Order: sequence, then C-alpha cells, then structure tokens
Amino acid sequence: MSHYTDGHSYMLMGNGRMGAYEMKLGKGCCHGTFGELVQGRMGDHYFLITLPIPSLRSEANFIPEPAVSGLRVTDCKLKAKRAGEWLLQLFGVNGGGDLEIHSNIPVGKGLASSSADIIAAIRAIADGYSLPISNELISMIAAKVEPTDGVMYDEIVAYDYIHGQLIESLGTLPPFIIVGIDLGGTVNTIEFNKAQKAYSRHDLKQFLKAYDCVKKGFKEKSLAYICQAATMSARINQKILPKPIFHLLENLAQLYQGGIVVAHSGTVAGILLDRKIPNRLEVVSHLSREMLLFSKGLNTNLFLYDSEERILV
Repeated sequence: MSHYTDGHSYMLMGNGRMGAYEMKLGKGCCHGTFGELVQGRMGDHYFLITLPIPSLRSEANFIPEPAVSGLRVTDCKLKAKRAGEWLLQLFGVNGGGDLEIHSNIPVGKGLASSSADIIAAIRAIADGYSLPISNELISMIAAKVEPTDGVMYDEIVAYDYIHGQLIESLGTLPPFIIVGIDLGGTVNTIEFNKAQKAYSRHDLKQFLKAYDCVKKGFKEKSLAYICQAATMSARINQKILPKPIFHLLENLAQLYQGGIVVAHSGTVAGILLDRKIPNRLEVVSHLSREMLLFSKGLNTNLFLYDSEERILV
C-alpha cells in the first residue's frame, strides 16, 4: 500500500478522455439525518424533505493506487464500493485504491447511514483523483446503488429519492431540538422501497398540504408550520411502517406545540421542538422520561439533538 504523506503531488494519466489527474490522499464526509420531515408521493414521483443532523457523520479516507484495478473497502461497505467504482468508470479512471470509512451513524435505523457512506466515499475518491464532481453527479451515482436520502446537500431540500434528483432547496431550520428514540430492530431500505405504498387519495392531498406547510414555514421562518407538516406525514406513515410509540408522541407534541418526526423507512421517532420553548431543559427531561417509560423492557436508545449546541446522545 502506498502512503501519500510527503506533501508532494503525483500525476495519474486517465484513459485519454480526461487527460491528467492530480493524485493525493483523498478525504470526504457526509452528514446523516433523523428520518425525514416529510416523505410521500406527489403525482407519479416519490419525494422526501430532508432533516439533516450534522453530528451524525460518515468520514472517508481514500488512498489512490493507479496500478490496482477496483477498490478495496473496509468493514464490508459494499454500497460505497459500488458507488466509487461507478465514479471511476464514469471518468475513465483505470486505477483503484484503498477506501476506509468511519461512521457514528447506526445502520438500518432510518438515519441515512448508507447514503452518508456512499456520498463520503464518492467525495473522498473524487478528492484523491482530483475529479470534478457536483451534487447532481453524486445524486446520479448514488441513485444507481439504492434510493438515496438527499444528504449530499447540506441544507434542507425536497428530493426525489428514487431517481436521485433535487426538487428544490428550502434552506435551514430555525433553531430546534429533537428528542427521539430508537425503537429497536432494523429496516432494509432497499426491500422497503420495493413495496408499493398504499396511499389513498386523501393521503396524496395531505402530502401536497404538508409540502406547502413546509414551504410556508421556511418563508416565514416559523417552525410551527414545519412541525405541522412533519406530523401530517408521520400520521400517514403509521399505516406503512407503524411506530408503537406514536400515540404517546401525539400527546407530547400537542402538549409542547411540537411536531412528530419519524424515519419513514426506519426505526426512530421523536418530537421536533422550537429551541426557544420556555423551560427548555425541563421539557427535554420530561420528554426523555416519558419515552423511556413507554418503551421499558425494549432494546431502545434515546436520541437528543440541539441545533445550537450540536448535542447528540
């Protein structure tokens, strides 16, 4: 294995289509999510609205090896490996290299773990071979591997997760807190997305209403509208992938003027709150106790995120 630690640049010749590449130790990263604000269907297209959590991260290091064909990947990150090989093929790079990914994102929970791995890997390999990439190109490659969560964008976006296409960028949330819980188990995202979703006409109208609520919330910088939209989407998802804690979350959200957020294809659920809520610490403590009491005896983990302090537990 070659280590590029001497601070020098190396040149790699491609297959003639792109000319010369500068070769170096490549680095890439990507955040995860706490489920989605909204996920459903508009017309013939499935979409989601992202809920990025910067403290959840995948980080990738890549050592290019021009004499090696293909990628060597640690920890069975096969989806990231496949995405990286698509990238090299697209740019006509005949070499490969060693890809190492470190992540604090639990797998199979609806926190965008595999999407974050894929995107971090693409960015690291592109950095290692000095390949010009964009979020649109990353989306295209990621969607070839699996439905993707739109986490190549730092801001909150509406995103076609099946085809890997940006619908529109919405911006960033006002200061917020999430108190949530992982209800245990895992969900296979690929298998889940193969199943036809039994949305009614009323559901489809609700998705349009939720989308409009989110846009109004961003326009007016009001978390209340965004919480309303998230709760509408979570309610519809109860007949697709029900959360046993849902009725408790409804009561708690109503008590504190918050919204229900869920992983629509995962195991986490929680309450989205305005960070300016009075007695914030007492509210967080109460929500945490109630969720843990409800799930007593189950293999659960509490989740807390503060957008100002970047707290994650």
